[in-house]
Amino acid sequence: MEQKHHLFVISAAGGNATAIRILEHALPRAEYEEKGKQLMTETEKSGAEQCGFLIPSENHFEMAGGEFCGNASRAAALLLSRIHNVGTISFTVSGFSGKVSGEVIQTPDKNKADVRCVFPGMRVSSKELKNVHGHTGTLVDLGGIVHFVINAPFPKNYEEIHRAITKELGLEKRDAVGVVWIQKEEESVMMHPVVWVRAIDTFFYETSCGSGTIAVGKVTGERFIVQPSGGTIESIFFGDQMVVLRSIMEVIHES
Repeated sequence: MEQKHHLFVISAAGGNATAIRILEHALPRAEYEEKGKQLMTETEKSGAEQCGFLIPSENHFEMAGGEFCGNASRAAALLLSRIHNVGTISFTVSGFSGKVSGEVIQTPDKNKADVRCVFPGMRVSSKELKNVHGHTGTLVDLGGIVHFVINAPFPKNYEEIHRAITKELGLEKRDAVGVVWIQKEEESVMMHPVVWVRAIDTFFYETSCGSGTIAVGKVTGERFIVQPSGGTIESIFFGDQMVVLRSIMEVIHES
């Protein structure tokens, strides 16, 4: 792909758009945060819920807040595959210490691709906790982000509850914190992820969530998780050492 464009917004399973700016070289962490806040403002009208920076020369993707993001990782895989003109790509991402393996299969729609990322060695720990702001749930730690999964209807005052749970569990210094409400609907599991990123202080009820899907898959044992967008993200576990995440990704803006 000829790099005429340096800014992309890419959705995952029909939601959770990630704004990605392509850079020639890596930046100091403080600059990622500063430029990330600017990028969020710049791409708000395109529906971006998060942002990061791709350095193709280093095959590295860095979230603005330094956190881990499953959807953004697959968005980066899509761009890297096009930049390097390959179907599979190995790269690194913030919030995850291993190397990500991405596989991109183009669809008839040139803006869409089926993207599968493997995260070898990703440890996903979980612990059931009771009476956390009145809720029983499971704390799932992925390292670069932590989620508290609650089996209950999605409340209207989700922001208030999220902030209370974050404080009660002492998670204020984590890179990113999610609270995910789940409900069983016939043969599927529906999730409602709410995520706060500390460094750039963003707070979203996300329209889809890759890391949240991993957390819900860990808790429920389900492979296909329905997102607020109505789309589905697939997560596969191989013991506690490898995680696979897959869905349709779409480039919805480039400039």
